[in-house]
Amino acid sequence: ADHENTIYLTHEWLSMWWRHFGDGKKLHILLFERRGRVIGIIPLMRNEYRLGMIRARLLESVGAVNCNYVWLVSPENREAVASAFLSYMEETLSRDRLFLRLRFVPEDSTLLSLVRGCDHVTPKLAIEEKTLTVAPYMKLPASWDELFLSLSGKRRWVLRRSLRLLEEEYQVEFQQCAGDSLEQSLDEFFEVHQRRWHSVNVRGMFWDPRMRGFYRDMAARFEDRGWLRFSRLNADGDMAYGQIGFAYNGKLYAAAVARSMRYSKYSVGHVHHQFVLKDAIRQGLREFDFLQGDEPYKFYWTKSARRYQQVTLIGGGLCPALRLRFLRAFFRAYNMRWFGLRESYYLRRLRKREEKERRRLGSRQI
Repeated sequence: ADHENTIYLTHEWLSMWWRHFGDGKKLHILLFERRGRVIGIIPLMRNEYRLGMIRARLLESVGAVNCNYVWLVSPENREAVASAFLSYMEETLSRDRLFLRLRFVPEDSTLLSLVRGCDHVTPKLAIEEKTLTVAPYMKLPASWDELFLSLSGKRRWVLRRSLRLLEEEYQVEFQQCAGDSLEQSLDEFFEVHQRRWHSVNVRGMFWDPRMRGFYRDMAARFEDRGWLRFSRLNADGDMAYGQIGFAYNGKLYAAAVARSMRYSKYSVGHVHHQFVLKDAIRQGLREFDFLQGDEPYKFYWTKSARRYQQVTLIGGGLCPALRLRFLRAFFRAYNMRWFGLRESYYLRRLRKREEKERRRLGSRQI
């Protein structure tokens, strides 16, 4: 399907992710054939999580960072591949004592819709599905004027005023980062991003050197392919706001953002998005995808959002509900150990503040 022709299923993304995050895991790629011709691919991996003496062994998706459309398959072969996939899972999960966990699966994934009825088709499998988060998105019109006029009068006034005030104080520049400026801009991006999160006692995604290395290599690879959209809003040459994004198959994906607290009063995120959206419309892109997370700034621009699901499959045996409950409890404890009590507390406070801001904007979790 066209909507499943996503950058997160390209060889470039999957191979780069595996290079940086594949240690300790084993590839488990499923190929589905008909008369010697490959009709479907599902890239999975085997992973083991340990918590003291307890361990959980899982099959999971490769490269599932922001979203995960799970499979590569043509429309005419969907049901055949889904049926073969469920039959394979029925045998493998029971034999190897594994769980299958697919995270950040968009609600419009065709595999998800077919797997939902698996308990009727294959009674030896048990399925659990829950919503992890939402992903706001907006369909892009033919012109910036059309998009701007679709906003409320108050929001148009705020956007104009924010840009005017920023320009009165600083020399403002919107810049696409590429070529010789790419490496230095990435360093600034990581620093700005981490500084903001450290101010609220959260580590931030780029505390992990593997993540920084992944984004560096991915940016270079995607620049060669013409997919990279890494932009920054400068105030007197200083990065006030930055966004690493990708353009692929008519969509602009906003993968990561960095905002300098020094310029918060100017609403630099909204100012930056004006330039990004103008540029995307000029390029003829059809959709802007904010990706996972229900942060209030995303709902400033749109009320549309997709749900991202977590799908868990377990094989036959005694007490499937009890085993699913064990897995939920295991990962609650695992995540608590990973983040720590202090960071978990601040993240909870942050979510409460964001919920208040979403209500102020007239948006609700979808």
